Amino acid sequence: MPRRAVSQAPSRFGEFLQARLAEVDRTPAEFAAEAGMSVSHVYQLLRGDRADPRSTTFHKVAVALGMSDAALAHAVYSEGAPARAPTGPATPVDKATFFAIMSAFPSGVTVVTTLDDTGQPKGLTCTAICSLSADPPLLLVCIDRRSSTLDALRYSGRFVVNYLSAGRGELSNRFASREPDRWANLAWRPTRHGLPWLHRDTLAYAECVMVSETDGGDHVIVVGRVDGGQPPAPGTQPLMYFRRGYGAWRDQVRGA
Repeated sequence: MPRRAVSQAPSRFGEFLQARLAEVDRTPAEFAAEAGMSVSHVYQLLRGDRADPRSTTFHKVAVALGMSDAALAHAVYSEGAPARAPTGPATPVDKATFFAIMSAFPSGVTVVTTLDDTGQPKGLTCTAICSLSADPPLLLVCIDRRSSTLDALRYSGRFVVNYLSAGRGELSNRFASREPDRWANLAWRPTRHGLPWLHRDTLAYAECVMVSETDGGDHVIVVGRVDGGQPPAPGTQPLMYFRRGYGAWRDQVRGA
């Protein structure tokens, strides 16, 4: 980084450092100890002393902030970089905008199933699902906290993620609705632990034991450890959801 950029904004480094310390709630003394610097030196920087990006001081500050020297130099001295971190509360987008943004992300479609305290099957459509860990094998699903399936899942402590096959959009809509009997005339088989597996409508399933749940706004994030299931057979097609419509991932099938 040329020295000229430093001389043009001699106090920018101090302002940036002050903002970062405020973000992480660290005192100058605490930061000095982490950076291996004297407290007086840190105060000199905060007051506006210049810091050459090629100096040992600059490197110590970058390391203590968890940044590379280049990243710190860019953040502080690049043209148009803010001297201070943005402050003030952020305003969230409205629901319509949020849903429109999220609809740009294509995903598979699943039905999460379990049994309630009377042994009756419960289930709901879920696209907010992803793998979390391979060792141990964990996945997470996000469930509307108003759903009766969530209560049943908590009681059972186990659930099945049914990955729907292509062409099962009607079934997805059924389990996304408030129909009183979503299971009418629907075939399913019990898994090893007796939970509902929609064997005629899925290309794969994962049977899970509930490990934890975490608050996620109007949803609950449920983590499950996979201890059973069946992978997809070659050539099978998943039901896909994109821009509020269903489809199949045919190109991927051809390349398999």
